[in-house]
Amino acid sequence: MAMQFFHGVMQKIENLNRALYYVSSLAIVLSAFILTYEVIVRYVLRIPTIWEIETSVYLTIMATYLGAAYGLKDGAHINIDLITRLLPKKFTEKLSLATSMIALVFCLLLAWKGWGMWWEATAKGWCSESLWGPPLTIPYFFLPLGMTLLSLQYVISISEIIEKRGGKSHGS
Repeated sequence: MAMQFFHGVMQKIENLNRALYYVSSLAIVLSAFILTYEVIVRYVLRIPTIWEIETSVYLTIMATYLGAAYGLKDGAHINIDLITRLLPKKFTEKLSLATSMIALVFCLLLAWKGWGMWWEATAKGWCSESLWGPPLTIPYFFLPLGMTLLSLQYVISISEIIEKRGGKSHGS
């Protein structure tokens, strides 16, 4: 019963990450359109702008962090296998489990610190120092949310590695 519940939660997390992958893709496209608009308005029409670059940066930050968990699920993260492909399969499985656990701890730490920073920016009303001056609570939200989702995806990946090994998490 507990495993069935866990698998249901895993599926919901992966569905959310898939939806955020599409949101991230749209953010990149929107960022490109905004930058193109900025170039045309600033250099062709000679009208100064104050919001385009910062908006594009925030959209790119959003896309990076909200798409990271889906990238892990999809196997799109950087994986240097020059040495590991020469190693025995049992060892690479153990190495994959160990590196995933280390990455999980790192992501949890970033999420924890990120939520604290986001809360401070929200509570103190931090704003960008640019002429436009948007609230920093918006871009600061994406790092902790993305790291939380990436942490959850690492939990899923670790459970899949353990399941694939037949439930053997120690020795083999």
